[in-house]
Amino acid sequence: MTFLIKQFADYYRNPITPLTPPRQFESREFAFFWFDREGVFRHTNFVNPEELVEFISKEGPAHIFHSAAYYDTPDAPQMPLKGWRGADLVFDIDADHFDLACQKQHDSWSCLDCGHRGYGHRPEQCIKCNSTRLKAFKWMCEECLSHSKAEAIKIIENFLIPDMGISKKNIMVVFSGHRGYHIHSIAPELRILGSQERREIVDYISGTGIEYRYHGFVEKSYGVPKGPDSKTPGWEGKIAEGIQRLFQNPQQLSHIPGLRTNQIRLLKEDAQAIYKQLTETPPRYITPKGVGQKAWYTITQYVVESLAAVVDEPVTTDIHRLIRLPGSLHGKTGFQVKKLEFSELEDFDPFKDAQVFSGTTTVKVLDAPAFTLNGKQYPPMRAIKKELPLSAAMLLLCKGVAELAN
Repeated sequence: MTFLIKQFADYYRNPITPLTPPRQFESREFAFFWFDREGVFRHTNFVNPEELVEFISKEGPAHIFHSAAYYDTPDAPQMPLKGWRGADLVFDIDADHFDLACQKQHDSWSCLDCGHRGYGHRPEQCIKCNSTRLKAFKWMCEECLSHSKAEAIKIIENFLIPDMGISKKNIMVVFSGHRGYHIHSIAPELRILGSQERREIVDYISGTGIEYRYHGFVEKSYGVPKGPDSKTPGWEGKIAEGIQRLFQNPQQLSHIPGLRTNQIRLLKEDAQAIYKQLTETPPRYITPKGVGQKAWYTITQYVVESLAAVVDEPVTTDIHRLIRLPGSLHGKTGFQVKKLEFSELEDFDPFKDAQVFSGTTTVKVLDAPAFTLNGKQYPPMRAIKKELPLSAAMLLLCKGVAELAN
């Protein structure tokens, strides 16, 4: 632990370390987690960023957080005493929220009672002895972080900018330092939103509770059925565009649960004609004989699920939430919590662009999966003493799969 603390403290001591203090710095609560101590040190604040840097340069904390909220008295020991004045709207996108094939290869869990080990997401209880005392091991790879990045881009491009009218200048994107991204909306008019209003925003972005009949569809017993128009803003327009794309690439129809085999066949056969009708003004939602109007509901459900974004609801709805300080280090990886311009997000590679350590050190690797860092591929390693670039060694040490060699 001493080695990790020193490396983190040295990083913060470096005058070129790119910390990004939050706006209205003096109104924010700060919190710290340690390498060598249990628990969290919070309900504190600093007069200015220089005072913060002096503190973390001495202590070398594993994790640094600040409040998304603004307070009259940020260092008050209890929430009711702080004097809440508002909070930034924050979204957390994490690979934990997705069921990805790669996670079944590099994530694992073990039972602390019987020792049984499994792969993928940790279950509620051990599948062998039913114990709930389980320990999870989480890794990350290019697939995990690419998926999280795509979700962050989706939220910004498909929802925050067009539907909520938030300008890019009021959006800050931050790589979390581990398995995902944070999106901060710092628009002043959003700060006063309460938990319920923020939950409604999450429901909108995640497509929760969307009703087929309220988004352009009108069921008719005769005549041409009316459906959503791509020129309409909000979810109706998104649904219309999504349906159009389906019939541009009709092979995707095979993946829609709830459509019968004969319905899929008929829709594929008429896909070109259906697409043409969907793009008319107004669009016409005509299906071939043997495919009823209910098929549009099934297709719509599929489109909504594909267009909806996945965010961590508790992070967004909690008006007292703590969020990682941009420019700090993540204690589980040694990666930089990196602030990004939206234009940088597409090409950002955490395995290169969030690395801050140079030099080498020798570690005893206990059991580590394969990974790639700074363009170099590392095979799975187990019970081996090896000299590694410091960035790779820090990752393994922070993950607890290596020890500093004597």
